[in-house]
Amino acid sequence: MSRKRRSPIVAAYVGSLLVTIALLVGWVVYIVRSVSRIHAVAGRVGVAAENTHWVVLAVGCGLFFLLIAGLTWQLAQALAGRRYLLQQEELLSNVTHELKSPLAAIKLHAQTLREGELAPPQRTRSLDLVLQQADRMARLVDDVLESSRLQARKRLLTLAPLGVADFFAGYFAEAATRVEAQGVHLEWRLETDAHVLATPDALERVMNNLLDNAARFSQRGGEVRCRVVDDDGRVRIVVEDDGVGIPRKELTLVFDRFYQAGNERDGRRRGTGLGLSIVAGLVQEMRGRVEALSQEGRPGATFVVELPALPRAGVEAS
Repeated sequence: MSRKRRSPIVAAYVGSLLVTIALLVGWVVYIVRSVSRIHAVAGRVGVAAENTHWVVLAVGCGLFFLLIAGLTWQLAQALAGRRYLLQQEELLSNVTHELKSPLAAIKLHAQTLREGELAPPQRTRSLDLVLQQADRMARLVDDVLESSRLQARKRLLTLAPLGVADFFAGYFAEAATRVEAQGVHLEWRLETDAHVLATPDALERVMNNLLDNAARFSQRGGEVRCRVVDDDGRVRIVVEDDGVGIPRKELTLVFDRFYQAGNERDGRRRGTGLGLSIVAGLVQEMRGRVEALSQEGRPGATFVVELPALPRAGVEAS
């Protein structure tokens, strides 16, 4: 949040706090100077007078401290609300930016197809590019909708036993083509025959976001490695890249909604800040956990997803 946007809120808080403190000091001074009067009033109503002024002072100070706590809470809420609005504005800007590129590509190839007499191979290539860009737009829209669903905690996934080996055997063939289209090689290893509670769509979305994130932050010509293995009653999915890495202070933030790692000087497409938050939300719904790992001074980042494996007896019974 910029200092200009934050200043009016902070200034209002500081002003209210100073007024409250001034009233508190005035209250204390008034009670100290009015001890005899308070005792006299207490005596007239039949209350023990010796400690009455301390009771009155304590009650008043307690109310002022509650007022200060309320002002501080309101400040925190106001800053959080403003930060959320700024993040939404940034999301809208990023989504608009992300949509412009595929829209421009679709328009260009559509005009070429309409106006030009292309040879069959060129026509096929243009149509393929149009379809690729349309798929990119569809994935972006799906990410926005899925993020909104997870944020609202609506319509939880209907989980069912899913064979991990069957799913990934088909998935990696398609994913390799998509990742390598970004100039990055995908190396994968599948060493499990376990079942997990999941849905194919949710697991595919998790993997798409992790692989897209790894490819986006990798150097062109680099490599992304993915391992799917058994690990003490869990299925462990590891996605590694040789990219720029993640600063230690950002490791706990990368799964926050709207959060974007890196900076504009990287010269990389930063995305919308939704992908990893969707990963975290879907993995949680599938009763698993996800974490990000990176070492300072060394290239690359690692994302680890762990899903509980189903007992074989339970899978056979189902």
